[in-house]
Amino acid sequence: MEKYGRNKAFIMLLVSIFLISLLLLISNLVPSRSRFLDVHSTDVLDEPEPEDLVAVDTEFTKVNDWTPKPWGKLSKEIEQMIDINVRKEKKDRILLTAVTNSGMGDYTLNWIASLKKCGLDDKFLVFATDKAMVDTMHSKGYGKNVVLIPEDWFHQELTSEFGAWLTTGYTPITQAKSLVVERLLYSNVTVWFSDVDIVFTSPSIYSYLTMKLTSRKSLTETLFSQETEQDIVNSGFYVMRPTITNKHILAASIEIQDKEPKVTQQRAINRILNDMDLSYHSSKIALLDLMLFPHGRMYFDRNIPTKYDMTPMIVHANYRVGENKMKDLKKFGLWYLD
Repeated sequence: MEKYGRNKAFIMLLVSIFLISLLLLISNLVPSRSRFLDVHSTDVLDEPEPEDLVAVDTEFTKVNDWTPKPWGKLSKEIEQMIDINVRKEKKDRILLTAVTNSGMGDYTLNWIASLKKCGLDDKFLVFATDKAMVDTMHSKGYGKNVVLIPEDWFHQELTSEFGAWLTTGYTPITQAKSLVVERLLYSNVTVWFSDVDIVFTSPSIYSYLTMKLTSRKSLTETLFSQETEQDIVNSGFYVMRPTITNKHILAASIEIQDKEPKVTQQRAINRILNDMDLSYHSSKIALLDLMLFPHGRMYFDRNIPTKYDMTPMIVHANYRVGENKMKDLKKFGLWYLD
């Protein structure tokens, strides 16, 4: 009887060891829920860049205390160039606009090449910060698509060189974009703004944006691309109607940058939006899908949206410093210059 008890205990020990080993094997073969989420976390989680974390101390003028500027039409030359390049869409006079300098000349020409591939190179207007950029555009046959920005529009001295991200020459260039768009809004232009390190990839982008702009009838005044999902907007690609709301957003962002030169245009705009109604029911601002309008980290590093068999409408080569912009555009077949 004693021997039988010992054998039974030994058998139970062996069975316990077997079951434990089996459970460990299964746990290694089948990922837990937390491990499954970790695998996909790089698709959905996005951390803001340092420029988006810079503290903004300026108490900018709120919309109820703000007075619109007494501006109207621009110079005869600029108005003529606008009329040549504007797209009329019901009540909107839509102008595809870029602000650039000679240091970004190659990127500007690549941007134009992408417009051509999408059938959009017939109407666009480049606002050049220096004459060398104007000369480049004329030499390439784009004389009707460029104007030199009047010097009295600027608030800070600008460089004509490539403005590397977050260098001393970078933030004044970002403010120049706001200064140009602000003037256009007062000239009753709906501004379709694009950075020139963006590549257009879809011929349907214009019809998509106009649909998106009018899908809530007259409620939507602004379409912003995104930096992080439903959190930070990207000021490198957007559509702005000439409304009081948008004029105030730009005026307040310019005010912040005047007082705090370290703050970028994007950071300033996001600071202003933080105080606004952004409810999807009632907000005048709508966001563009990050999958269709991806930034560089999404597209180049994470293969989004192509990994989901989707084609983006643009690719923004941000999150790349210096020559890495061109390097990755070439690597992914998005550099069209010889």
